[in-house]
Amino acid sequence: MSDDLNRTPADETNAHLSGEDAQPHATPPASEQPGPTPVERAAGMAREQAGEAASALRRGEFMQDAGVDPAADKDDKLIALLSYATQIVIPVVMPVIVLLSESSKKRPFQRYHAVQSLALMLLFVVIGVAVSIGTAVFQIVPLLGQLLGVLVLCLTPIAYLMAVVALLYYGYQAYQGKRFAIPGLTSFLRDQGWID
Repeated sequence: MSDDLNRTPADETNAHLSGEDAQPHATPPASEQPGPTPVERAAGMAREQAGEAASALRRGEFMQDAGVDPAADKDDKLIALLSYATQIVIPVVMPVIVLLSESSKKRPFQRYHAVQSLALMLLFVVIGVAVSIGTAVFQIVPLLGQLLGVLVLCLTPIAYLMAVVALLYYGYQAYQGKRFAIPGLTSFLRDQGWID
């Protein structure tokens, strides 16, 4: 209050021009505040689903909610198996063919596994690209970059083998006529409306 008494007219003019005397902006009530953006919601959902997937994998659960689909016939089971198994040799092609075919609209079992196998392969590719970029960035640091490069080089065949085993395992389960959820991935696909 003593600062207000010691002000000169010039100080008040400068304060008015700089906005010091302006009323502080009132924050709107919680009901009027804008909610999170779609990107923030998607990032939050992805974080939550990645956490669920990590905890499921720690418990040794490679699939959840597995159940035999009584509507799946031999052709459906074979196409579902091929959607996973062909990803090892020719990635992405078989699931895309299944999804683009006219009969997939009438075959929900085939469509379910084609979408899921395609998403799984895309996840593997994204992880591989992220590791490659991260390794390249760390190459700037002389000794640490070289050690990280050697470590990634040694772990790459193990990671590839794990991906092959996962694809074969999921393909086998699909051939048994099962619909199952891959932890984290399937819930994301359902949230996006890509599978039922």
